Amino acid sequence: MTTIRWMLAGLAMTAGPLDAEAQDAVHRPDGESQAPFVPTGPDPVYPAAFYAAFQPQTALDMLERTPGFLLSEGSAVRGFGGAAGNVLIDGQRPTVKAGGITEVLRRIGARQVDRIVLLRGSEAAEAQGQPLVANVIRKTDAAGSGNAVLELARTEDGRISPTARVSHARRIGAWQASLELSAINERYVTEADYRTRGADGTLQESRAESIRAKAPEYGLTASASRPLAGGTLTLNLRLNHDEYASHRKIAIREGEDGSGSSGAPSAERLIDYGETSTSGEFGADWTRPLGADWNTKLVGLARIERASVDEDYRQGTFRSLSEQDQKPLELVARTTVSREGSHALRPEFGAELAYNRLASQLAYGEDAGSGTMVPVDLTNADTRVTELRGEAFANANLRLSGNLEAEAGLAVEFSRIRVTGDSNQSQSLSYLKPSGALVWSPGKSTQVRLGWRRTVDQLDFSDFAASVNQADGRPLGGNARLRPARISRALLRIDHRWGKGGAIAVEAFHQRHQGMLGYILLPSGDQALGTLGNARQWGATAQASLPLSAVLPGARLTLDGTWRKTRLRDPITGRDRRIDDLAPRALTAEFRHDLPHLRSSWGVSYTVSERYDIYYVDEHLTSNNGEEWGAYVETTALAGVKLSLKASAIGGVHSNRLRRFHSPTRAYPLSGTDARTMRDGSALTLVLSRAL
Repeated sequence: MTTIRWMLAGLAMTAGPLDAEAQDAVHRPDGESQAPFVPTGPDPVYPAAFYAAFQPQTALDMLERTPGFLLSEGSAVRGFGGAAGNVLIDGQRPTVKAGGITEVLRRIGARQVDRIVLLRGSEAAEAQGQPLVANVIRKTDAAGSGNAVLELARTEDGRISPTARVSHARRIGAWQASLELSAINERYVTEADYRTRGADGTLQESRAESIRAKAPEYGLTASASRPLAGGTLTLNLRLNHDEYASHRKIAIREGEDGSGSSGAPSAERLIDYGETSTSGEFGADWTRPLGADWNTKLVGLARIERASVDEDYRQGTFRSLSEQDQKPLELVARTTVSREGSHALRPEFGAELAYNRLASQLAYGEDAGSGTMVPVDLTNADTRVTELRGEAFANANLRLSGNLEAEAGLAVEFSRIRVTGDSNQSQSLSYLKPSGALVWSPGKSTQVRLGWRRTVDQLDFSDFAASVNQADGRPLGGNARLRPARISRALLRIDHRWGKGGAIAVEAFHQRHQGMLGYILLPSGDQALGTLGNARQWGATAQASLPLSAVLPGARLTLDGTWRKTRLRDPITGRDRRIDDLAPRALTAEFRHDLPHLRSSWGVSYTVSERYDIYYVDEHLTSNNGEEWGAYVETTALAGVKLSLKASAIGGVHSNRLRRFHSPTRAYPLSGTDARTMRDGSALTLVLSRAL
């Protein structure tokens, strides 16, 4: 009982200030000016000194330790506005697409950051309705700095996978430039067992699978900015080459007893799979003040990629081969004019024009043992998709009183999509996308946001083209008549902050999908994505950063969770079911303990198991990703070096998958099942990083 009373008392006191030891941990070096620390209010401010206890090397490290903030890379949709993440650099969104913001933040050394300001929600184009945006403010007189990182990961097969990154930022004449080079070679070790059963549950086949995979990746990113024509010009460049190769060896045993689970296999299946992608992205933006707190921004972005996927499937005398090549291209131009400052009315206007193209070719053939590869035709195996899309938008922020603001926005989108190749199809689309919100701040520590927003899903051009998954025996046709779903989302969000680092945010939401996409049967007989009907999802998300200093000095618990329900009327069965590929629940937790007197920290992380359902025309697939534990210890006790030891997937990650087959469609009784249990191996990683 004494222990329980102490635990309850400690939790009740977490809203109190940090203890003296923890406060000393956030001291600023002598002679360095200190930005004000404002952990509450409409826009909480965290100065560089706040992060000292976390021993950051880069701006990315600092953001990962900002209370109540979760980094969003943005989405990989086409265009620039719709792909917005939740990070600004000196008030401006970097001209990079999804994934690029992490590289930008890694190039900014922690010594270059003056403070991080959290902007609690905005309808502005730079934020695109993100509920929480981090603005990384750099020092104006920061000297050149950089960072070098070496990672050595040991997987369960005893092999070492190295990762190396080096970045440097400095002023070159009138230019403020930065560069990062990276080389990564990850390895994966997986073991799996399968059980295939008939409709009556009789075991027909068992399979034991061993997978060895590697994924090398090489990248170069660079940026440079300078004053130009009364404004600031910024250039961004990304070059990447990614590969993934796996070898799967599968031992097959037939029947209920067959050869016996420990006997010799009756057959062996080999699958070699490979992906290769080379891409380049160049972005430029020019920002200029116009006077009276008005600003304008011009953005241009170009991205080109060449990707290929090859798969070789062999069992006995049977062999099948598939080769797919895809060439995406994207060109974007965007302009905005906005008014900032403390004005009661802050409007913003802008427009975006984007051109996208995808050329996709798939060759698939089977050899049943004759020695001749026979081509297999799939709908839209040879496809070229182009889209010209334009959008105009206007947003406004109006202060109604000292603690109440209204936000409103309206965008209109026009697009023309053309599909050529095996099928010829053209369609013109137009949509209105309104949004609005009321933001109430009853005190400096709390903000309440009630909002509504209508968006339009952007189609994945790959779904217009055919594809093949040989391992699962699932060829898919392409659908030239795809139309995007429209989404209306209402939310109520409460954000509360306290003390030196306490934060909690809870959001309830309801979302309506019109024209939801799912798997349908084409007139050709191939399965492909198509419009199913309308759907709904509702639920809640929560993020929390809880200082535990009253119980354990220097300790902190971070939580991020989602609970949701979904409903879609299945056109095949006529019954309600879940939306494809959305987990009903998700939870990650991390406990961290900082030991300033030892210049060290340690922590434990946990991710809960997640369930996903996918409904094909003739199959219901359910997968459960296993729970995952991780742990780490890090120290800067060695002069100039940060040393970390990380254990990931402790004990392995155990997951399972169940395929329920129906013939000819899911409207008919069960015809068989295929169950898989899988274990992904653990890894131990040594990380050495040094500020340059």
